[in-house]
Amino acid sequence: MFSTGFKYFLGVTLLSTAALIMSLFVLDQFAIAGVAISMLIAVTALLAGIAVVTRDGQTTTATPDSSKELVTQSMWPLVSSIGVVLLALGLVTSAVVFFSGVVVLLAALAEWMVQSWSERASKDTNYNALARKRLLNPIEFPVLAALGLGVIIYSFSRIMLTVNKTTGASLFIIFGSLVLIGGILFAVKPDLKRSLVVTICLLGAVGIFVAGIISATTGVREELVAAKAESHELPECGAERSEHFDKLAEGTLSLRSSVDATIELVDGKLTARVVGFNQPQNSVTIRRSTSTNLIFHNMDSNEYRLVADLGTRKLAEPEGATEKNLVCTQLTAQGSEQSLVLKINKPAPVGTSYILSVPGVEGQSIELVVP
Repeated sequence: MFSTGFKYFLGVTLLSTAALIMSLFVLDQFAIAGVAISMLIAVTALLAGIAVVTRDGQTTTATPDSSKELVTQSMWPLVSSIGVVLLALGLVTSAVVFFSGVVVLLAALAEWMVQSWSERASKDTNYNALARKRLLNPIEFPVLAALGLGVIIYSFSRIMLTVNKTTGASLFIIFGSLVLIGGILFAVKPDLKRSLVVTICLLGAVGIFVAGIISATTGVREELVAAKAESHELPECGAERSEHFDKLAEGTLSLRSSVDATIELVDGKLTARVVGFNQPQNSVTIRRSTSTNLIFHNMDSNEYRLVADLGTRKLAEPEGATEKNLVCTQLTAQGSEQSLVLKINKPAPVGTSYILSVPGVEGQSIELVVP
């Protein structure tokens, strides 16, 4: 007679094989799905073989009744299979998926081993369950609480990024009031039924999670999309003030270590004070493939920004298209400072050069020399 575990794993193996065959005819891009399903077939077939050899952990000397009492159902083989599938998917998708599979697989194997040990601790199933709880609950509860709190925080952040600022402030007040009312209720009525407390907390968590999913699929509000594109992806490096990029510009720098040069603008003249030189310079040597820290000190009467012209860069779409590669600071007021970090991987092409300039100040530039 085949064991129960063998039947389960054999069924999953056969279904996975059928899914693999169907994928050949249904899916256009078969690589990722084929690797994942193939790994699932291999794992379930291996587990089916182990179940046959070990007889689901039952020994031949034990009576059928006693073995049934000691062995309990376990979900960790299934979780281990999910971890292996994530490992396979991570190899062809991203490192995040791969390391998630590593974490899931290690956690499932640890839980599985402890459960197997606890089932053999004694002939009393209640004592065995208590032994497992004493060993794993101090680890499980904090980890599950941290994961649950992380999901709630992430879901709430998606909600805040979707609604407008006025609605977001109202939601903060409402959610904070609900949490306060719930805490007062639990404190005043400590004899509340455990099922009622669990139901209230579960409904609140599920509500926030569902709202977070809906908000994530909707996307962030338009003003944040524009601010992200302007502030990070495509900063405006002209002489004019930018609505988002120049908002709350820094005026002083507290961290001044590892500064390679200080670029000064005085009375319309741009100079560089390089570490190791007593006199102002008209060029700055940049180390290749290493971060270079520059400080822009504006001593002119108007607001200006420092711009590094690093040639051109290729665009992903359309093919062959290029754009100017500019890196700049925010608008800097008189007497204020801004930092500029450059990382240049190769020298400028023959016949061109990398330069530092200030939009709105004509005829002033500093050459960036990359050996």
